[in-house]
Amino acid sequence: MIDTEGTGVGITGGTGSERLRAEGVSLGYGDAPIVDRLDLAVPDGSFTVIVGANGSGKSTLLRGLARLIEPSAGEVLLDDRRIHDYASKEVARRLGLLPQTQTAPDAIGVADLVARGRYPHQSILRQWSPADAAAVARALELTDTADLADRAFDELSGGQRQRVWLAMSLAQQTDILLLDEPTTFLDIAHQIDVLDLCARLRLESGYTLVAVLHDLNLAARYATHLVAMKDGAIVAQGDPLAIITPDLVEEVFGLACTVIPDPESGTPLVVPRRSPHHGIRPREGDTPQ
Repeated sequence: MIDTEGTGVGITGGTGSERLRAEGVSLGYGDAPIVDRLDLAVPDGSFTVIVGANGSGKSTLLRGLARLIEPSAGEVLLDDRRIHDYASKEVARRLGLLPQTQTAPDAIGVADLVARGRYPHQSILRQWSPADAAAVARALELTDTADLADRAFDELSGGQRQRVWLAMSLAQQTDILLLDEPTTFLDIAHQIDVLDLCARLRLESGYTLVAVLHDLNLAARYATHLVAMKDGAIVAQGDPLAIITPDLVEEVFGLACTVIPDPESGTPLVVPRRSPHHGIRPREGDTPQ
């Protein structure tokens, strides 16, 4: 049972194993699976980041974990029960999802958009309550968007919008959050801002996060559990310090590189090898080729 003070989060797990697991799952959008017979157990309380080249199956895997795709083989388990055996609202009370792209209704205010995260808790017999208002206020507080509550959503910057979308997910009061490329279309400062927020949610509020990221260096800096995929399979997983090597990067991304400690965080920093081809300006003293 997670019940971090002040978060309002409280979902009872199963038998003490990882709450979200994939067991022998095959996932795809046609006859040929993109993910084939894959096993993954998401460590509770982790910031799990899935990386891989385009077409590796990382977003397909996340969609399977989120119950958006039903496996053609195997099963996704949430709290020791097949995720597709739950009603949709029950899943949404246990697991939050931030898709890669979302569309807000025209002219909607920030507070009203965040309040939509309370939909899984509503019914004919249970309408808006003080508990809903408290959950929305807490979500705005956690994402540092309380000062935006009275603003129109379409007036916000890209970084502010992403924080508001995350606040809407937090208003669901789940303690598992899935994020599909949450830093896409953001500049580097806002990417760091969003990932700092995710790290804080895990450290201070006990959330389990699973994210798909394209930037391997950001993934290495923020992940507590890294999953590297290629051709629909997991090539390696674990602590980024243990698994990110030049051989792994070349196998997964086809990139020759050197891996050094990040001078700020000590996490692995992937430095591509200098290309002998045109397009790189020689350093002073170098002889142009």
